[in-house]
Amino acid sequence: MTRLGGIGWIALVLATLAVAFAPDLVRLPRPTTALVVDRATLLVEGQPAAEVSLPHVFYSHTGRPSTLRYQVDVASVSLPDVGAALYVPLVNRRVVVAANGEIIYDSADHVVWAGLALTTPLLVRLPPRPPAGGTYRLTVMLEPGPFASPTFLSRFYLGSDAALAPSFKWRHLLDVDFRIVSLATQLLLAVGVLLAWLARPHGVLLSWLAGLLALTIVVDIGMFLGFRPALWGVLPYMVAFVPAWGLIAVAVSLQLLDVPPPRALLVGMIVLTAVLLVCAAIGTPLARAIVAAAAAAGICIGAVVASCIIAWGALWRGNPDARIMLAPAVLISWFLLRDAYVAATLPEHAFRLYSPHAGLLYVVGLCAVLVRRMADSFDRLDRSNEVLNARLAAREAELAALARQERIEAARLVREQERGRLTRDLHDGISGHLVSIIALSERTETRPIEQAARDALNDLRLVIYSLDIGEDELPLALANFRERLEPQLQRLGVTLDWSMADLPDVAGVTPGNALSVLRIVQEAITNALKHGPARRIAVRGRAVADGCPVITVDNDGRPFAADSRGRGLDNMRRRAGLLDAVLMLEALPCGTRVVLALPRRLPDLES
Repeated sequence: MTRLGGIGWIALVLATLAVAFAPDLVRLPRPTTALVVDRATLLVEGQPAAEVSLPHVFYSHTGRPSTLRYQVDVASVSLPDVGAALYVPLVNRRVVVAANGEIIYDSADHVVWAGLALTTPLLVRLPPRPPAGGTYRLTVMLEPGPFASPTFLSRFYLGSDAALAPSFKWRHLLDVDFRIVSLATQLLLAVGVLLAWLARPHGVLLSWLAGLLALTIVVDIGMFLGFRPALWGVLPYMVAFVPAWGLIAVAVSLQLLDVPPPRALLVGMIVLTAVLLVCAAIGTPLARAIVAAAAAAGICIGAVVASCIIAWGALWRGNPDARIMLAPAVLISWFLLRDAYVAATLPEHAFRLYSPHAGLLYVVGLCAVLVRRMADSFDRLDRSNEVLNARLAAREAELAALARQERIEAARLVREQERGRLTRDLHDGISGHLVSIIALSERTETRPIEQAARDALNDLRLVIYSLDIGEDELPLALANFRERLEPQLQRLGVTLDWSMADLPDVAGVTPGNALSVLRIVQEAITNALKHGPARRIAVRGRAVADGCPVITVDNDGRPFAADSRGRGLDNMRRRAGLLDAVLMLEALPCGTRVVLALPRRLPDLES
């Protein structure tokens, strides 16, 4: 782990601990100038009056709706002259307040949200106090309803509304407004994930998340609206789905690590939910208590197991999704266990549930995982597009090269066909006429005409033969040239020393550049005969130090003069330049040497 990574983990742990313990460490301001009422007389139908301490918790054993009446007699002199008010920091049921037998407040007319997750603060302006010396009887009536969850009432505060208002506003902001915003955010994010699942139902993770968030919506509605009379009949059935949330949370944690959830998990979820729905349908207090206990145990155990799985994936497997979900999973497990502990130890602790806030963090974490996966999918898509574009460009370049090659091949075929036609025409036409001229000259014994015709015929045959030269046939062309040259030199009494055994292979031989090589060699021999006059000519092929081929033509005639000029020599240099070759003429003590240094690959003179 890098140093920066270690600092990040430490910051994450500290932030998680701060959020986990902040609700119990941060204390909101309490009224300091108000009268604190911590005892009241409890009146329950069918039971004798009892003196109770506040805060007070009441468990409904019968499951039937009843009314709890908390009566407090206050001396009028202890109340302010103007603006007296009653402040109740926490109550989790419908509440009705009466002063001296007259109802002055009914939460059913003012409070929309009423559920287990909402502990509503109450601030009620009191009517004018009775004459001095009298008493002020306050009655706070609660409606427990048919619920297994307890009814909780905190201490009262009596004083001026100006002294009580700041504490009430803080309580209302944290206990009501913030939780309503949390509920709305969770519902919005859950609806977004459900829509994503509808658009992509084959995604395994999305399928489990859709089920988890659908149950989240059901559970949240029950916790925020369950104490409304309109939902009393369906609330037990909504609670029956709570354990399934814990099991699906385990499945989602496994899926985040790309571990397929076992089928037994799905079967257990279906069976457990079916059993609890049957208990909810039975409707007896015991059956509803079983549903409530199973819901609390199921959601807590499921959240803890899911947190352990996510912690294993984040710390030991280094899974990025598990690292994102680690803090939300730990916090929701902590707050669920804390809420269960608070409910089990009432009224020792104030009945404030913070797991809905952690549920918001959990849903936000899941959405962050989906966003990360979506961004990762976009990155992979971009990389795939880059690879595809590169492959497409390479393929296009390959196709373009093939197209160029095809055009070159087509042009070559056309040239080959034209070369063949030209060869046949030259052989059948001009060559025949030259043979006829030679025959007529022999009969009439006109030697100059005969010699000129023979020279023209030899030159024509050189051109015709060069038209049939292939890629690696330069040595063959030189050998053929030797066969035609040797009889002519013998008639002239000139000795020919020819050796091409050491000439290396030359690439890129075409009819055009083969003809240029033969013309240069032919011109060197012609000059040796004409200007020599040479009696011995040596033609040899070899390779120089860098492996390039070299053809040398030596003769024993007159040495080469550096200031010599002539059309033949200019033609030789021009042809050598076309071949990217180097032509050198050297004067020997007895004769002249012509050196033709060729490149390893000849240029294509026909393209």
